[in-house]
Amino acid sequence: MATAIVTVYDKFLEDLAANPSDTHTRGVMADWAEDNDRPLLAECLRWMVKNDKRPYSGSSGGGTWFNKETIADGLGDPESDLPAEIYSKLEGGNEVANHKSFPNLRAAEEAMHAAWVKAMEAGWKPE
Repeated sequence: MATAIVTVYDKFLEDLAANPSDTHTRGVMADWAEDNDRPLLAECLRWMVKNDKRPYSGSSGGGTWFNKETIADGLGDPESDLPAEIYSKLEGGNEVANHKSFPNLRAAEEAMHAAWVKAMEAGWKPE
């Protein structure tokens, strides 16, 4: 029987899936990413902490990100609103109207990390 290897990255993602609003874990993960030669991931995580961002967790157990540019002020879930430059780079989600849903919080988190890198490579600069 094969044994699954759980990496430090996997453990962080498990912890964030259990508590997406945990800014402490996200900050520690950023330090770990920097120490392990993943500077763009570290920058993404620190931006998420600074801007209080995390995927929306619905009752279905999925994770959702919203396009900040299409959400009216005072509506929705500001913590899961992403700038259009990042939102447009999210891959793997099911897009409906102004949001992309993922099967679980881990998938939403990983999609955000990958989208951040793509947005930065395309010239986007965080505020």
